[in-house]
Amino acid sequence: MRVVVTYVVWWIALFWLWLAYQGEWNRIEWVAAAGAATLGAALATALASLGLLTFRIPWAAFADAKNVPLQIVTDFAIITRALAHRLAGRRVHGRFVVRSFESAGSAARAAGDRGARAVLGTYSPNAYVVDIDPGRHVVLLHDLVPNRNSEKPA
Repeated sequence: MRVVVTYVVWWIALFWLWLAYQGEWNRIEWVAAAGAATLGAALATALASLGLLTFRIPWAAFADAKNVPLQIVTDFAIITRALAHRLAGRRVHGRFVVRSFESAGSAARAAGDRGARAVLGTYSPNAYVVDIDPGRHVVLLHDLVPNRNSEKPA
């Protein structure tokens, strides 16, 4: 039963992820999404049954993602202002920042937490996650315009 649930969950997630990234919803894309989801879910299920897919994304990572859509819009305004400054001849300097990052729980849960937060933290156009060091509990980010909210939830 666990294999069926794993397959179905992966299939649904990959199907909608394909359509979200593709941005065009028509019959050809639905068929492509179904085909890619079928292959991806089969591979994920095979890896999970071999014990090679051992991560668990905690619900707290999804709860912290609630502000990501609003931050994308805010960061678009920040990036547009930075572009206007650059077009006016002024320099825009990005910078690398290191922030503390705690991922608690079991190894599978901590790995899922790091992965989810790295992906969600990179959706912001103003900041992106470069690396997460689980041993030192830090995350390396790059900000085009320094703004702490752009880096969240990483």
